[in-house]
Amino acid sequence: MRIGPLPSSALPSATLLLTRALPHDRLDVVAAEKLFGADGARTGVAFGAWDGETLVGVAAAAGRWVKLLAVDEPARRRGVGSALLAAVRVSAPPGAKLRLFDHPGNYLSPGLDLRYAAGHAFALARGFRAGADVDNLRAALADNPLVDPARAQALADRARSAGYEIRRATDTDRAPLLTFVEQAFAKVWAFEVARALDGPRRAVHVAFRDGQPVAFAAADGNNRGLGWFGPAGTAPAHRARGLGEALLIPCLLDVRDLPDGGVIAWVGPKPFYARACGAVDDRTFRSYEEPA
Repeated sequence: MRIGPLPSSALPSATLLLTRALPHDRLDVVAAEKLFGADGARTGVAFGAWDGETLVGVAAAAGRWVKLLAVDEPARRRGVGSALLAAVRVSAPPGAKLRLFDHPGNYLSPGLDLRYAAGHAFALARGFRAGADVDNLRAALADNPLVDPARAQALADRARSAGYEIRRATDTDRAPLLTFVEQAFAKVWAFEVARALDGPRRAVHVAFRDGQPVAFAAADGNNRGLGWFGPAGTAPAHRARGLGEALLIPCLLDVRDLPDGGVIAWVGPKPFYARACGAVDDRTFRSYEEPA
């Protein structure tokens, strides 16, 4: 068995392997992004494991995060996963404690799907400690009266009557919007919003007050091509005024024809999404980290 850097030329075989190994994820759509896509402030690396000329395992990492690790079923229990994990550990910052999957900014998922029993056993056997479970929600986008252009317009009109402008972000908005997101929320959120702005859907909607952004929502930035919703946020002084709902609905309309349109990732306020768009629990994930 040989472990080494994964070249971009191996993407077709890596995509097939990942699709077989992780059937609950849409690696057929996002493999290139997960293996070779930008990671914001972190440098990403991708590794392959070969048995002769056959690719039998892949891993991708950035900083201390293992973004992706998968071994083809016939090659499991032969040390392939452990060898890939060792390669990732060498690439990580000195002394870093590795985390699995929930890499901010370029994540396949916010943890490991609970249905991947072999993956959970692998992590625990190598000393990783389980963290809190995290859910994705999903809202139906077909024949859903809560996700409707007329309702989106009504919510925007209501916000306008309260002194806000709701609209899709433009190129002119880019710099002030990304500065607002970074300063009010997180640098990695600004990275995801920029990816959404650069995507074919440009699924970024913003609430302005006196010409300044005060709330935003984005979709199809991370896992581009699937239609996942997020991130989104409202400045504290402007919360509880309906802005989150007014921004959510047009984002969902932007991605309603994509494979995972309606998925709301890494969710905190479940009651808000249930009320605003009828979202229900979809998938549950568990994070893992090496002990200190």
